Amino acid sequence: MFSVLVDLINAPKDAVKGQKGSLLGSLIDAVLLVYSLAFCFFRVGELVPIMNTYPLEFKTGLIGAVSLRLMLPNRSMGQLVHVAALIALVYAMDAYLIKPLPAVSEISTTQTIFITGANSGVGFETARQLVVNYGLNVILGCRSPAKCNAAVNAINANANEGSASSLLIDLSNFDSVKQAAAQLSERKVDVLYNNAGFAPDLGSPVNEYLLDPSFTAMHLSHYLLTALLLQGNPSLRVVNTSSGTHHLCAIPFAYLPERLLHLIEWNPGCVDEQFLQLGIRTPTDSGAYFQAKIANVMHAISIPHNHPQATSVAIDLGWVGTSIQPWMKLSISPTSMKLMRNTQTGVLPAMHAILSSNEELLDGHGKNRKWNDGGIIMNTMGKTEEPYNMSWWTGNLSREKMFELGHKLWVTSERTITSLTSN
Repeated sequence: MFSVLVDLINAPKDAVKGQKGSLLGSLIDAVLLVYSLAFCFFRVGELVPIMNTYPLEFKTGLIGAVSLRLMLPNRSMGQLVHVAALIALVYAMDAYLIKPLPAVSEISTTQTIFITGANSGVGFETARQLVVNYGLNVILGCRSPAKCNAAVNAINANANEGSASSLLIDLSNFDSVKQAAAQLSERKVDVLYNNAGFAPDLGSPVNEYLLDPSFTAMHLSHYLLTALLLQGNPSLRVVNTSSGTHHLCAIPFAYLPERLLHLIEWNPGCVDEQFLQLGIRTPTDSGAYFQAKIANVMHAISIPHNHPQATSVAIDLGWVGTSIQPWMKLSISPTSMKLMRNTQTGVLPAMHAILSSNEELLDGHGKNRKWNDGGIIMNTMGKTEEPYNMSWWTGNLSREKMFELGHKLWVTSERTITSLTSN
């Protein structure tokens, strides 16, 4: 009887404890759900190539983790499984499944690399690793003398055999690009890394050339710089920093209902005939970044078509924790929460594109694949792919159509620059 009374007295306390435990469990579940959704958003650049390369393993692991979480009778144990699965996925993406870099002994230290946008972020970290880890000579291209010199000094302070040097270049100005190319002609540049990019400000007015300033800096100036350096070295390796966002030039038009397509401000393919005729001469719109990034892809593909001795790669780095957006620099940021890669890991595709031999880059593309067939894409895991190989590049945006638009972009770029720099 006494025990029954004790149970009755303690029942409300146990109920409160149970309620608190239930609320805490629900809160943890909500946090894990939000984190998982954010993880899929920021890590889509790594998830897609992993799913394409290891489809069976990925599906098995996903189904296994979800099933185990649902089957466990203890909620806390299920949450631990959830966390463990996320940790394993980060390890796979950032370490286990990334293609290893070439050994230092395999790389010629006589190479010279020029990198645009090299005083910070991806450009700086790529330069640092090339100089410090591989003993190469890297020229950092930047707009600001102070920032460029600071970056050079920071790299050289830890260098043994290689060295970093600076060269001023303003990609918003064609004359600055020509002057930089003239200075570079005094040294044989083996690899040009067209890296500089930024998040365009919506509504930015046309520049002094009456062109969209973002397209000028991220594509046209890189096109001009590449053309000028190819004159001095026909065997130049060209690496363009593109982005997985170039797929947004096709995905909405492949999957969205037609009644919703009016919400998309850019045209199918982004850089189509209408854009090449009118769009490059308008203020910056919401599709500016996608247009510039797919232009980087088109440019890389077209280089070997027009310069048979050259090789070219457009790389997708995914989301990398740089200073391109203010919120990326916060102490609590997506990078600190492993929602995106840090720069040390994020530059690995760029390192592969710069250091790999011509044969290594085409490995796995078939014995009949030649560089004259066009440049290639490198995904976030350091592996090369054929351009426009995803299912959404179809119909009016087929591979053949995009190659055709790439040729038209080449012609338009050449004519536009020639008309503006002929004097």
